[in-house]
Amino acid sequence: MSTIWILRFTCLLQIASMGILFVFEAVRMKDVGVGESEIGLILGFSSGVFILSSIFWGRLADKRGWHKRIVVWGTIGFTGLLFYFALCTTPWQFFVYGILRSVFMPMIVGIMPTIAVKAHGEKQQGRKFGIYRAFGSVGFILGAMILPLVFNDIAIVAQASSVFLIGSLFLISKLPKPEASHIQRAPLEIRNLDSLIKLFLFSTFFISLADPAVHGFFNAYARDLGGSTRLLGLLAGMFGLVAFFFLPLMGRAIDHFRPSSVLVISLLFQPLRVFVTSTLDDPNFLWIPILFHGICWGGMEVAAVVYLSRRVEEGQKATVLSYYMAVRMLGTLVGASVCGYVAEHFGYVTMFRTISAAALVGALIYTFGIVISRIRERSTPGISGTEHQLKSDQARGNEPF
Repeated sequence: MSTIWILRFTCLLQIASMGILFVFEAVRMKDVGVGESEIGLILGFSSGVFILSSIFWGRLADKRGWHKRIVVWGTIGFTGLLFYFALCTTPWQFFVYGILRSVFMPMIVGIMPTIAVKAHGEKQQGRKFGIYRAFGSVGFILGAMILPLVFNDIAIVAQASSVFLIGSLFLISKLPKPEASHIQRAPLEIRNLDSLIKLFLFSTFFISLADPAVHGFFNAYARDLGGSTRLLGLLAGMFGLVAFFFLPLMGRAIDHFRPSSVLVISLLFQPLRVFVTSTLDDPNFLWIPILFHGICWGGMEVAAVVYLSRRVEEGQKATVLSYYMAVRMLGTLVGASVCGYVAEHFGYVTMFRTISAAALVGALIYTFGIVISRIRERSTPGISGTEHQLKSDQARGNEPF
C-alpha cells in the first residue's frame, strides 16, 4: 500500500474514534447532570491546556524530527482516554478528562497534517489534501453515526471506538519517517511570521469563538430540544457526509484560486451558520445549518493547512500549524466560557446570536485586511510578503496570498 493510501485510511480510523468526543462529550456531561456553566469551564480550561500542548508538540516534532513517534504515543494515550471518558460521572472527573484529552489530541491532530502535507508534495496539493481529509469525514460518519445506531449508549460507543485507534497504530507503523528529509533546528517564533499569517491568526481567534457553539453546544441544544442519541448520531453523520463532498472541492478551489479567497468565503459563512441555528426550534430541522459545514469548516480545514504550510520553510510546518491550532483553542477557551454562561442565563438562542456577531468581527477583519493587501500589491508589487516567500509561491505557480 502506498504512503498516500496509508495516510487516508489512517485519517479515517483516527477521526472515526476522536469524532465520538467531538459530538458527544458535552451531551454526556449534560446527561449525567453537569450544568452548562460547568461544561463551558471544563471545555474552556481544556482548550487552555491544548494551547500549550499543541505548541510544545509542534516545536518538538520540528526540532527533533519526531513526527511519527509523537503520533504513535498520542494514539496510545488517546485509546486509554476513551475508556476513562466512559467512566466519568462527576465534574471533577470530566475536568481530568479534559486535561488528558488536550495533551493527547494535539499529538495526533496537530502532527498528522504536517506528515500529510509533506507526503502529498507541491503539485495539486490542495486537491490531494482535501481527499485525505475527506477520508476523515468517512470515519466521522462511521464513528459518530453508525456506532450510536448500533449501541445507543454514549459510554459504550466511546469504548467501542477505541478499536479504530488500535487499527490506526498498525498503519502508522508503515509510514516513512518524515525526519529523514529535513530537520529545522531553529524554532519558528511568532514575531518572525509574515504579516498575512499574523492577520489570519488574529481573525481565526474571533472565528474560533463560535467553535463550541457549532459543535459541543450545538449537540447539547439538540438534546435540549428533545433530540435522541440516534438523532444526534444522524446529525453527526450529516456533518461527515457534507464534509466528504466539499473537502475535495475546497481543495480544487485552492489549486485554482488564491487560498486567501477560499479562506474569506469560509470565514464569512461561519457567523451565518451560527445565526441560522438560532432560528430553529425543532431538532428535526437542525440539519439545515449543517449544510454550511462544507464551506465554512471544509474550506478552513483545507485552505488554512495548505496556506500556512506554503508560507514557511520545510522544517517549520509543524510549528506554524501548532500556532494555528493554539489560536483556535484560545478562541475555543473564551468561546466555551461565554457560550456556557450565556446559554445557562439567557438561553441557547441568545447564545447563538451573540457568538455569531463575534465571529462576524473576525470574518470582516480578515476580509478587509486581504482587500487592503491586494490594493497595496497592485500599487507596489512584492509588498505582500518577503522576497523568499514570493519566489517560493511563484515556483509553485500560486499567487502570493
